[in-house]
Amino acid sequence: MTSIKVAYLGPPGTYSHQAARQQFEPYALSDDASVIYLPQPSINSCFKAISKDECDYSIIPFENSSNGQVVLSYDLFRDWFIKEDQLRLKLRELEQSGSSQASSVKTPDFQVIGEQFVAIHHNFITFASDISKIKTIYSHPQVWSQCNKFLHKHELDNNIKVQKIDTSSTSKAVEIVASLQTDEERQTTAAMASLTASEIHGVPVKVSQIEDFKGNTTRFLVLGKKPLPDLRHSFDSNSVSDKRMTLLTFIIKDNDNFGSLCNILQVFKKFNLNLQSITTRPSIVSPWRYVFFVEVWEGEGLPEALSEVEELVLDLTVIGSFARSKKFFQMIETGFP
Repeated sequence: MTSIKVAYLGPPGTYSHQAARQQFEPYALSDDASVIYLPQPSINSCFKAISKDECDYSIIPFENSSNGQVVLSYDLFRDWFIKEDQLRLKLRELEQSGSSQASSVKTPDFQVIGEQFVAIHHNFITFASDISKIKTIYSHPQVWSQCNKFLHKHELDNNIKVQKIDTSSTSKAVEIVASLQTDEERQTTAAMASLTASEIHGVPVKVSQIEDFKGNTTRFLVLGKKPLPDLRHSFDSNSVSDKRMTLLTFIIKDNDNFGSLCNILQVFKKFNLNLQSITTRPSIVSPWRYVFFVEVWEGEGLPEALSEVEELVLDLTVIGSFARSKKFFQMIETGFP
């Protein structure tokens, strides 16, 4: 039996922990391997863990169906995979000569090799016997905007103004509530977090699924230096489709030229390749120059397309290629993961 070490954004009980369990629990259940979950203090620590071989795989949050992109994850992909000093040198060469040799397509030592979709169900978690007395609530900053309707109704119905206190994770919020010592604190304090966090820290759920949007889902990416191992059994709940995605990033070479981005997009159209998403982040190497993140559905013409795109950009990196989860198509059809 082999051992699989998985890093995730901790502490135990977070939605990242749930994503890790969704991805790797089938391996433990099938007796193919034992799985060791390694909570990390930050998303950057998840990148460091896989880079330093402290784990076999790492899971990071990438985007949410309600709140959009997890900006920090995009910025970390930029910081880990785009070498600023090399790019600045290329930019200087471009400014001095008016042209620049396109770099070959790069692949880092670890890549995106899979994805997981986790339904985000926030719960009102507290020891209070009467939730109308709750005046202090702990949660992760992202949760407030996802539970606006519940919070507004709670304040309006009880004629109070709630003190909202940010925590590093939803699980940490429940841990704080569990540590309260006095009965007065326990009767006036709550957390908004997952059912898993409630179970781990022993604080009861008083109101379940308080999120505004019932289809609220976070997509996580699996990082690794090697492909995911095959399962010997057919009961894998994390089944994937036969469709594949490629995540890549680039910086436009002729940034100020008319139609420079359009020219790149036309290449994908030429080879009948459909783009799922385009996101930009500041490149840092120079003002108003951006890093483009593109997810493209894989097709026969992808290698040729990348070869042509390569001539139009300063830096082209394939961050990963992975099978599309069947949950993606399920959500398109039903709105739920």
